[in-house]
Amino acid sequence: MSEQSSKPVLVPSPAGEGRELVARLRELGHEVDHAPFVELRMNRDSDAKHAVAALMEGRFTQLVLEGARAVDLVLSYADLQDARDTGGNPSDGESDPASEDPDAPGRPVLALPRGTEITAIGEDTAAALAEVGLEPTRTVPALDAGAGLEVPAASREGEELLLITSATAPASLTGQLQQAGYAVTRVTGYRPVPVGLDPQVVRDLRLAGYSSVALPGTFLADLAGHLGIHRDIRVVTLHAGATKAAEARSLVVHGQATEPTGAALAEAIDRAVAGS
Repeated sequence: MSEQSSKPVLVPSPAGEGRELVARLRELGHEVDHAPFVELRMNRDSDAKHAVAALMEGRFTQLVLEGARAVDLVLSYADLQDARDTGGNPSDGESDPASEDPDAPGRPVLALPRGTEITAIGEDTAAALAEVGLEPTRTVPALDAGAGLEVPAASREGEELLLITSATAPASLTGQLQQAGYAVTRVTGYRPVPVGLDPQVVRDLRLAGYSSVALPGTFLADLAGHLGIHRDIRVVTLHAGATKAAEARSLVVHGQATEPTGAALAEAIDRAVAGS
């Protein structure tokens, strides 16, 4: 093992994200420093509150969620509603209130109205859903992976769909879903906000204290370009969008995942570090 490959990998994903990436890196024998570049601030407003209330009442047959914080938003407002109405869904009696997982005391679970189909955007969303007892109907790549959002056409014109995304999600997403036949209610569930980095993290980036830095999205790639990353650190991206954003900030990209998953990104990092 070279001196460079013995150093940790920096994962700048927000708290609650990048779990598959971190787990696979550790399986491959890498030390990991998970130091978020951004904080995901939940947008708790009346639009979000009313939309989640309508979801729990059975108005929406389709739920599309982007990110673990979108799941947190649903859970927080579902809990508020359940506190007011412990009898469950008033419209069809088919859902149960948020409760606790008997196998993990103190851990909340959530039951949505029967027949609700859930599209998870990104594997971190799917993992967050699993933690509250829900399995998505489908999981699609992150929005900035460049493939677009692939969901089946509406079963009938005007089928109600609730979309909860980041503030950075493209505005065109609503139109795309409408063209598929859905009546879309869109809620901005959270927004990414850059955080002040630990001076030691910045120092290690500039003095080759890391073997590699993982860039799983365009926003993080753009932020990384301002940090003066040492040329010996392997910069590895999740997809072409992140690569383009990194190169626009004059970063040299040493590898890109073969598919937009955390495991594939970890393996690309492993290859890049081994070849350094």
